[in-house]
Amino acid sequence: MSMYSMHPESRMWFYGLQQPLTDKQAQILSGHMDDFVGQWKAHGAQLAAAYRIIGNQCLIIAVDERQQQATGCSIDKSVHLLMEFGQQYGVDFFNRMLIFTADENGIQAYTPSRLKAAIASGAITPETPVMHTLAPTLGASGTGMIPLSESWAKRYL
Repeated sequence: MSMYSMHPESRMWFYGLQQPLTDKQAQILSGHMDDFVGQWKAHGAQLAAAYRIIGNQCLIIAVDERQQQATGCSIDKSVHLLMEFGQQYGVDFFNRMLIFTADENGIQAYTPSRLKAAIASGAITPETPVMHTLAPTLGASGTGMIPLSESWAKRYL
């Protein structure tokens, strides 16, 4: 199933990395994710799921819960997959304090201290588009980007 063909009310999870994966790592992750979403189940029922890797740095996983709800145990399986991959390749999908922008140079991940410095220098403004990492559904994510002033990181303005 393609992420683009999923229902807008599909539940989504966003994972981002401070640095992008290498192309080889992204290929390996893609293979793991293909296998995972193809067999992902909740209480024995297949989940209608898809994923998307963006810029080798962000991963979105989505489940159409109109067909079968993801359960705590099924969600834990996705978390364990990413934790194992992270341990093997030295990456962390679970740093929830990163703020992501996208520009002509690709995706940029900012820690709160880097974001504050970029705001102080004027490189980042309240209107700067950032990834909507807290969107609960594909539809709520819209284009995937929202102004910094509408994101959870607005407190750094």
